[in-house]
Amino acid sequence: MQLNNKILQDPLEEKTLPQFAQKLNINHYSATQFSIPDSSWLFKYVYLTQAQRRELFESNSAMEAGKRVGDALQRTYAETIWKLNPLTKKIAPSKNEKLSLDNSIQEQLEIFKEYNPVDDKDSDKKIKYLEEVPEIVRNANLGLTELGVASSSVTCERQISIPNDNQVGEDFFSHVSLPLLPVVGRIDFDFGNPNECGANPPEHFSTPFVGSAFPHKIIELKTKYSRLGKVKKDGSRSFLVSSVPATPSFNHLVQCSVYGAHYGFKVPVYLLYATATGFQIFDSTNCKHLTVEGMQRNLQIMYRTFLRREKILAQFQDLTREEIIENSISMIDPNFDHPYAWNGLPEELLKEAKDLWKVS
Repeated sequence: MQLNNKILQDPLEEKTLPQFAQKLNINHYSATQFSIPDSSWLFKYVYLTQAQRRELFESNSAMEAGKRVGDALQRTYAETIWKLNPLTKKIAPSKNEKLSLDNSIQEQLEIFKEYNPVDDKDSDKKIKYLEEVPEIVRNANLGLTELGVASSSVTCERQISIPNDNQVGEDFFSHVSLPLLPVVGRIDFDFGNPNECGANPPEHFSTPFVGSAFPHKIIELKTKYSRLGKVKKDGSRSFLVSSVPATPSFNHLVQCSVYGAHYGFKVPVYLLYATATGFQIFDSTNCKHLTVEGMQRNLQIMYRTFLRREKILAQFQDLTREEIIENSISMIDPNFDHPYAWNGLPEELLKEAKDLWKVS
């Protein structure tokens, strides 16, 4: 299979796709897709349609709480938030009318209260997380404040892709094997005066693009919530309080690397964790994976995963969609014992996946 370095203008509108991608109706990857095994990826992102994923995948209290924390902080700080335009059905920037932090928290708590838990355990989590969301928002806010977000022009949920249409970082992309489809993502927070490099940026991130639209900081926010404990004698649920991580998740670091790559690794990326007990910031000074070299290595690891998947699918691209999937399944271990890859699937979908792999 011949790979190319084609720069894609709009990954979600791209028409020039390899034959297997056209038949399977896939046009991009994401860091989230990298983080799961080939089997789960094939079922969720190839076998199921996007409409099925949106309609059938179950949410949970932790996911909903994470959205509420992120939205509270975005509503507080963002000048611009990228959202789905209901008329054009495309992601586009929109102006945000800022709220105070307290009002943002209250707004998001009211939204969270409307969430319907999927089962009794999830209901217990919702009750606990309604208590934790304000604490996590405030701790995340302390981290954002330390990073200088209040004094900057903030954009949230900016949609990006790599390689991008400005050929930023072309030296790196010209020396690595690229998958045929682009990788897309949405940045939690990017900020800074576009005509400045920011106060004392790390030396290896000092950018020659003064006067460009480059931000001077990128922030990825991750939240952690208390875990279910045992049921007490009185019937109530105990919880194990989550502490801030001592080391970051590699999957989260890969996600950060995608954002860094969009700007040619010339903008520092910060990974901010927040829990009910505190916050922790990782950057190039305390995490080798967030240096330029580290992010480039992370990206190559991610690319090798996508290249492997493309090679499997491309072997059967002259066949029908169903035959491509069937033959690809025969080459991939289902890995149904993975700790989280099959989470969020309703029982009927999980049974469907096991039927495809002929696993009882």
